[in-house]
Amino acid sequence: MKAQKKSVAVAELQKTIRRWRSCKITDSAISKLLELYLGLTAYMNDEGVYPIENFYDIKLSLRFATTQALVEAVKQCRSFKFILNDERSRIQAFYSPLCCDEKSENATNHPAVPAAVPQNLPQAFAQTFAADNIYNINTKGDSSEEELSPSGDKPSGKISTRENIVTPDSLAAAKDFFHIINGAPAQKGQMLTPLIDWFQLHEGLTRQHACENLVYLVNELLIPYFAGQARFMKSNHTGRLCWLGNLMKSAHGQHLLNDAAREGRKKREQTAQANRSTQRNNRPLCEFEWTDPESGLRFYDDAIEGVVNIPDEAQPRPSTEAIWNVLSEEWITH
Repeated sequence: MKAQKKSVAVAELQKTIRRWRSCKITDSAISKLLELYLGLTAYMNDEGVYPIENFYDIKLSLRFATTQALVEAVKQCRSFKFILNDERSRIQAFYSPLCCDEKSENATNHPAVPAAVPQNLPQAFAQTFAADNIYNINTKGDSSEEELSPSGDKPSGKISTRENIVTPDSLAAAKDFFHIINGAPAQKGQMLTPLIDWFQLHEGLTRQHACENLVYLVNELLIPYFAGQARFMKSNHTGRLCWLGNLMKSAHGQHLLNDAAREGRKKREQTAQANRSTQRNNRPLCEFEWTDPESGLRFYDDAIEGVVNIPDEAQPRPSTEAIWNVLSEEWITH
């Protein structure tokens, strides 16, 4: 993905920035809008536009307070163009004139709306975006004032998440999405294998344990997350792949990875404790020694040497004071 214009004149950029300031865009928001204007290719689709399924991830990357604040800033600066739904009532995507050729076939396939009209664009195409919390929990208040000027339009204080609920259909669709990825070698290599590699590298795990971490990440964290997003059901498979890729690059994606790694460590410790308990309860020969149920090795505890293995041919340990003599190959008691 490359911008349509290979270079932009400095004077043109200065003129654009002055125009944004005249629209009362703050300096902190201007730096973020410049990145979008010049082209954040990681969040574009093949047509060079920023689709709605990537708005949340763009918000994370550019550190906007909310997705709503991102969209309002893009509308307020009047430099981007928007792609609307069939009813021309809701924004489906936006793009920079630098990154999408308006005369191309792709651009004419959508009802594009120039950013300069209508004049009340910041109020036009009003729509509420899903709450930004990855667990779909409402937060009290936001700091969107930092992104927009005091006279700019702020997103509504309360954002409803009633649409973002897990249904049997959305849960089945999310599961099917990951089953398709797992069944397609190219998609699995692109989306899942790097996650296994991450667990193996950062946690120092065997490949098997890294795969177990991935299973937990997908089944317990990613599937419920996507199933709880209303826009997931409206996205096609390609859009969902892009969404997943951007999510795992974000701070929230790292949070999910850390959660899965922490749960993996917890489960392995629980398994080790259960094995030790089973091992210490296994006394098939006598009450003074133990036998590992998996390996069949006999052993006893010594205050000085620690765990001491007992040869298979040795007689049962006669007492808690008995020590195995490797030279005479017999039990001795002090």
